[in-house]
Amino acid sequence: MSSNPLQIIDISQPEQATATKLLDAAREQGFLFVDGHDFTQEEVDLLFELSNRFFTTTPHEEKLKYFFDAVNNFGYTDFSSEQLDLTKGRDFKECYNFGSINFSNGTFNTPNPEAKVSSPEQNETPELLKNQSDLIVSILHKYHRVATEILRLITIALEIEDHSFFTAKMKPNQKNGCVMRFLRYPLIRDDDLQGDSTLDPTIRAGAHTDYGALALLMQRNGQQGLELQIDKTSEEWVKVPFVPPKYQGKAPPLVVNFGDMLSYWTNGVLRSTNHRVKFSPGETRTSDRYSIVFFVHPDANTTLDAVPSKIVEDASDGNTNPTLTALQYLQKRLKETYEWQQS
Repeated sequence: MSSNPLQIIDISQPEQATATKLLDAAREQGFLFVDGHDFTQEEVDLLFELSNRFFTTTPHEEKLKYFFDAVNNFGYTDFSSEQLDLTKGRDFKECYNFGSINFSNGTFNTPNPEAKVSSPEQNETPELLKNQSDLIVSILHKYHRVATEILRLITIALEIEDHSFFTAKMKPNQKNGCVMRFLRYPLIRDDDLQGDSTLDPTIRAGAHTDYGALALLMQRNGQQGLELQIDKTSEEWVKVPFVPPKYQGKAPPLVVNFGDMLSYWTNGVLRSTNHRVKFSPGETRTSDRYSIVFFVHPDANTTLDAVPSKIVEDASDGNTNPTLTALQYLQKRLKETYEWQQS
């Protein structure tokens, strides 16, 4: 196994020491491995099998019936529809987002009644995925619990008197931007590119930072590809390895990163680190690669105003970011990612 540049932090350990380690990782690297979660290896295997079945057995024309809806933030994203790095080519991957999640009653992909859709199928969930809603809802609840625990510990480390400062803004029954995303990076050969010189078969997700508060990633052994720019003074890319599980029957540690929204909210105290998905030329030609990620966003109407922390205050030098709601911030970033399609 390659060397691991990131800390592995067990969130089931004593809270003060764990909180301090989390803050150190958030400030210095913006990425870490989180262990001590509730995910079993069995359910994670089932989830990856479901992702594989959806992408490989559903005809392409059928997938397009459930195309991504940026208003509701759920649905299918076709190959080369995203361009995370606006200075490079489009990203050759396909995705399916589970969004509009209500964590109190276990519903997802519920359309906004005010949203305009061009076809009735757009706001449906594919039958294959709908039939596995029990598994999906169980995973969503566990993701939510891990995310809220990380945010609670960060609040302690930032010496915020109210330890629920962040988690109170993630009410289970409130509209939010949380999304679970299935991703498939298919094997690709030169003739698959059909002469499109804008596509780089080794870069599957261009260099970017994530929009939300947190991202929690599941990856498979032998299917890595995540690379980080950890050193702020260098353009060097560092590979993130696979870390095997520590506890019997449990899934491996999650790769966790702090996103732009939390960095914006804390005036840069918590670092949002540039990253990409890149495979070597040989790796792109051997097999498909899969990952599953949960993007964490606070309630849509949350105001991203000053965090009541002396650590944040001291780091800001009196400068603060303009106040936006979580929804405004997310919509701004989504527009930037997909705006090339409007040109």
